[in-house]
Amino acid sequence: MPLVNESDVLKMISERARTEDTRVLLGPGDDLAHVAVGGESLLAGVDQVIDGLHVRAARVSWDRIGIKAVHRAVSDIAAMAGKPLATLASVVLPPTSSKSDVDALCSGLNNSATRVGAPLVGGDIAIHRDASHPLTVSVTVLGTPVEPGPVLRSGGQAGDLLVVTGVLGGSLDSDGDGPHLDFSPRVQEALWLRAQYGEQLHAMIDISDGLGRDTGRLAQSSGVVAAIESAMIPCRGGASVEQAMSDGEDYELLMAISPACELIECIPVGGGCPLHVIGRLEQGDGESQPLVRLIEPNGTTTDVTDSGWDHGS
Repeated sequence: MPLVNESDVLKMISERARTEDTRVLLGPGDDLAHVAVGGESLLAGVDQVIDGLHVRAARVSWDRIGIKAVHRAVSDIAAMAGKPLATLASVVLPPTSSKSDVDALCSGLNNSATRVGAPLVGGDIAIHRDASHPLTVSVTVLGTPVEPGPVLRSGGQAGDLLVVTGVLGGSLDSDGDGPHLDFSPRVQEALWLRAQYGEQLHAMIDISDGLGRDTGRLAQSSGVVAAIESAMIPCRGGASVEQAMSDGEDYELLMAISPACELIECIPVGGGCPLHVIGRLEQGDGESQPLVRLIEPNGTTTDVTDSGWDHGS
């Protein structure tokens, strides 16, 4: 049988998880689910960090693994401009885990969750019998939406400006270290953007799998196509445009904002975060047109829809 990839699996989940339950305001397909609870509502999601896939546990302190696991989940709250509420962690330990490593992991999970305003309130622990089983840390995050509601991937419109926070590419060093372990989820920045631009902030996603692939997800959800200007991409020092398009693990925000907005160059919260216009959303002309195309300064274009990271690759 053919091997599956992440996109195939996500499509299967989305097709089978449709429900008419009125408590489900938003199901699979965005950064988080949105569910009604009494007269209020909650944002809910889960993410995981796996040794050998997202981190290299033998090369880094385990407190940093715990921090990344929490921040990775909370980044999805930022992507929908919500407020973090609480987290739960489920951990599968290899039987060879040392007490000091586990203590560091617990410290990283608890301390980072407290700092981002999503205290760790529960979870589950298991020790695998297979010594080759990798460390797996799964974090469930709960949050609350703010007015006028969560920002979805599906709200982008033709003509919208494509805007990113921060810098992209080169997040993972060859030794497993790098910014992917130490990033801060852009929660305060997202809340500021929502307050500043309101409903003119049409769509948003966090960049976890590469600018190309995640732009494609936003464009597809919104029923449009995207054009990115190569020269406008803010690359991290030493990183190339190709790395910015495909590396992933940046956890910056990509958003579609109405062209009627007067954009600023720096978000004045969280220590200051630069904003960069990198392109536009456009009306598609049919299946022959790439979902995401990269435009070089000389005018040549490249299809970068699949530039990015796939958990099944």
